[in-house]
Amino acid sequence: MAAPVNNVAQSIISGLAPQQKLLMKMQILSLGKNYDVMDANERVICKIGLDASQNMTGALVGSAVASVAGEYIGRFAQRSLTYTYLVRDAQNQVALEIRKGSGGNTAAFQVVDPAAQAVIGTIQMKRSLIGGLKASWVAPNGQVLMTTKGNIIRRKYNLVGPDGAQIGHVRHKILAIRDVWELAFDGPTNHLYSALFATVLDFEKKM
Repeated sequence: MAAPVNNVAQSIISGLAPQQKLLMKMQILSLGKNYDVMDANERVICKIGLDASQNMTGALVGSAVASVAGEYIGRFAQRSLTYTYLVRDAQNQVALEIRKGSGGNTAAFQVVDPAAQAVIGTIQMKRSLIGGLKASWVAPNGQVLMTTKGNIIRRKYNLVGPDGAQIGHVRHKILAIRDVWELAFDGPTNHLYSALFATVLDFEKKM
């Protein structure tokens, strides 16, 4: 996977590269959807989030549609909206954008380097009628570089490389405080891209 060109993203990649495990901490009191991506010592390396305005707009649309057409259609309407997650460093400098296209049960999230206005990868997500999720990270040339295997909803799944080898895994500890879960690495991969992949799936599984 080629690294993005802007310096902020490069700095985050360098900070994440030595880590064998990341702690993903959701900001529960945030009005948006925000995660701190931390090392094993709980030092924040980067942040991934959707601002309060976009989050509340989606919730209002979902609620309004649900009141007329039912809860399932309301959730579908909410997750069909377009919105943009921002990836920032620990000093809140923007590194990347994750731009979700329209689509409810099937959606594409373009990961964009805003400095170059270049797509560096696309998260393709598919939701089954019974609520399960599957996803792939696709390079700009169309090559699938990362897929999921397991139960995303329960945070018990693996990240699998193009050769079928496991490159990482997500696990949620039952006794975790403040919704902290782990992303551990089992093989060579771009840790930032893996963190973006896992975090977007965690946001989307709740919709």
